[in-house]
Amino acid sequence: MFFQMVMLLIVFGIIYTSFVAVQYTIKEQGVSNIAYLPVLVSLILFPVLLYKYRQMFNRGKMLGATVWTISSSSVIIIALYLYIDTLAG
Repeated sequence: MFFQMVMLLIVFGIIYTSFVAVQYTIKEQGVSNIAYLPVLVSLILFPVLLYKYRQMFNRGKMLGATVWTISSSSVIIIALYLYIDTLAG
């Protein structure tokens, strides 16, 4: 549980940074507000995934749940960085 809370704080920090970057891009480049959509999806999707992984952990699949938590966190962080890079580029 503690590990998932740490990962949640890390990913939510990245999501907040992405919101700020999208807001800045909308303001400076006049991009549509639909640019928030991928960030909103990740904001909703990640806690749902953590809930599923917590259920997996409680069923005794501790290593699998830990690996899935780390990998989904990494994928979301990398996807947001790539999205911001292409949006600002």
